[in-house]
Amino acid sequence: MASLELFLVVGASLLVSLVLSEAIERLGEPGFLGEIVAGILLGPSVLALIGTTDQTSPFILIATIGGLLLFFDAGYQQISLDQLLAAFRPVLIIGLSGVILPFVVGYVIGTFYGFGLEASLYLGLILSVTSVSIVVRTLLALDKLDTQYGRWILGASAVDDIIGLLGISLLPLFFVAGGTGQTLSALGLAVLFFVALVVFYRFLLDPIANLLANFQVDEADFIAVLGLLFVFGYASNAANLSYFIGALAIGLIVSTNKRLEGKDLQSNVYGIAYGVFIPLYFVAIGARMDLGALTISSFIVVFAIFGLLSNFAAGYVGNLLAGGPREHSLIFGFALLPRSESGIAIVALGVTQGIIDERIFVAYLVVFVISVLLTPSLLKRAVARAEASGSVPSSTNDSSG
Repeated sequence: MASLELFLVVGASLLVSLVLSEAIERLGEPGFLGEIVAGILLGPSVLALIGTTDQTSPFILIATIGGLLLFFDAGYQQISLDQLLAAFRPVLIIGLSGVILPFVVGYVIGTFYGFGLEASLYLGLILSVTSVSIVVRTLLALDKLDTQYGRWILGASAVDDIIGLLGISLLPLFFVAGGTGQTLSALGLAVLFFVALVVFYRFLLDPIANLLANFQVDEADFIAVLGLLFVFGYASNAANLSYFIGALAIGLIVSTNKRLEGKDLQSNVYGIAYGVFIPLYFVAIGARMDLGALTISSFIVVFAIFGLLSNFAAGYVGNLLAGGPREHSLIFGFALLPRSESGIAIVALGVTQGIIDERIFVAYLVVFVISVLLTPSLLKRAVARAEASGSVPSSTNDSSG
């Protein structure tokens, strides 16, 4: 993509998403749906102005910065690290529920339709990776991310992604010669990443903040924080995890330092994130929906219905097992519904590697489109229903969890 064409794509994406977001907001739905619809219109489904087959294209890389900033902001301004850690038990229960039930359902469907062992396992794993970005943006729009259920959902989705993405990364290694050594190496990378996070938090964060206090460069804090965001986003991706894990983690960690959580820095992050990059991120999600590639078969219908039901049931039952209020179960059910946008690239890679065939790619695309488009509205109504029952506190800063 030539540089001037990139300017056109970015400009058109921002303007079209702005108009559509305003229209959808006036209809009473979450406005960022307009950004997704803009992506559908500008992507291969209609105008083909945005191409998403090359994950290293300039537009996709720019849009990915929006994903980094979205999760960084969730950890930096919206969620307390102490409160998230205090909810470890329910987060783990809901997260495991969100992995186990969809995995079993996906595996059974694959076996029933005659797929091999590796493809059936893959089918189960891709159902267990949640699109937390859709849920985070919806809860942010409703000002409900920093609630008990908001923290539980965010933590559980992180658990889902860590397990699911690690599983997908490691699966091929079990079916090739020398796979055990490679498997241990991949697991070691993930462990090393989390060790690096702990070391940074315990020993490096405060010295770096104190050092920055002596800098005379304008916006030194802002530059340093963004630098850390990109480094840890890259590191988590290199460790076979989603980049959002690194972005969320560094946001949570940086927010614990009194100097680096200043209002001026927060304002800078918010402006650049929601004014430019985050809208582009959701435009890119919409552009990944190539509606022309969708076909219907019994396998696709069964996979879509039971795949979505398994994710809804995982969230609904997970909340009950974790001891959450019954009135919140619908919220959790819908929160675990959307499939990951990165899953499209993962499934496409699986096709290229010969692990799965095109039927699974199309089936996943169907589930992705349905879940992403329905979740914001369904989640908004579930929250409203819980509020009407009196189970959701009016303040978003409740201390439960």
